[in-house]
Amino acid sequence: MSSSKRMLKMLTYEEKAAVIREVENGFKTKSLIAKEFGIPPNTLSTYLKNKETILNKLATSSVKGRKRAREPENPDVDECVYKWFKQTRDKKIPLSGLLIRAKAEEFALKLGKINFKASNGWLDGFKERNGISDDWKIKLLQMIKSKNPKDIFNADETGLFYRCTPDKTLAFKGERCSGGKQSKERVTLLVGANMDGSEKLPLLMIGKSSNPRCFKNLNRNQLNIKRIKKLG
Repeated sequence: MSSSKRMLKMLTYEEKAAVIREVENGFKTKSLIAKEFGIPPNTLSTYLKNKETILNKLATSSVKGRKRAREPENPDVDECVYKWFKQTRDKKIPLSGLLIRAKAEEFALKLGKINFKASNGWLDGFKERNGISDDWKIKLLQMIKSKNPKDIFNADETGLFYRCTPDKTLAFKGERCSGGKQSKERVTLLVGANMDGSEKLPLLMIGKSSNPRCFKNLNRNQLNIKRIKKLG
């Protein structure tokens, strides 16, 4: 084999999905996207052709972020948890990640593994090794696959420590700097936007009072915060 022959780059399913999203966004040409990801244009075309398969496989944790599954550090714990999982699902009993982790630590203790910790990372690996997926992820992908990205919205909450001073500052060389006690006063904000970033939802804020003193002299419209009446 010639040493000058080009080595093909192997992408993970997450990277393949990112390629597909870039094409669907329509902001860049396919040739530019292929160049940025280090793949030939015909490989990009193959990803687009197999779009549904790639997205469905990405929705299952059995392929997420990797090209092959990791071997378990505690195979005996994995085996016990898997048998219990199968028996429980055969009885149509719903299971959560928290319950699986608790059961894993219970089995580990019985096996004498006192230092075993069923972390979120362990849970992801367990699902990956045994082909266990979250049904809602697959259903969600099926629901949105025919939708326009501008019509798909996502929202999440975050805390705003509005009285917190910056923890970094510029200073002269040799000047001694020390920070004071940070304020713990906060409000909770709900932020949201659509998939292609063309529309942002008005901020929703949850505070301790309907008219916080800190916003006394401010125009609520200028803050672009939506006020909602207290329920109940």
